[in-house]
Amino acid sequence: MRWTTVVAVWLVVYGAAAVVWRTLTSKTWLDALALAGIVAMSNVVAQWVASRARRKAAARGD
Repeated sequence: MRWTTVVAVWLVVYGAAAVVWRTLTSKTWLDALALAGIVAMSNVVAQWVASRARRKAAARGD
């Protein structure tokens, strides 16, 4: 999958999540976008940690 497609999907998913969260909690748009950014960055870090763990496990022969 091309990186532009991935970015587009992320924008749609996290944007929709921000809209839903803002609607349910009546917080400001800035709060909703901050939440979407934090969740997105957490996702990136979690995927990076998982890929490092997989590489280390493969190197050990697990």
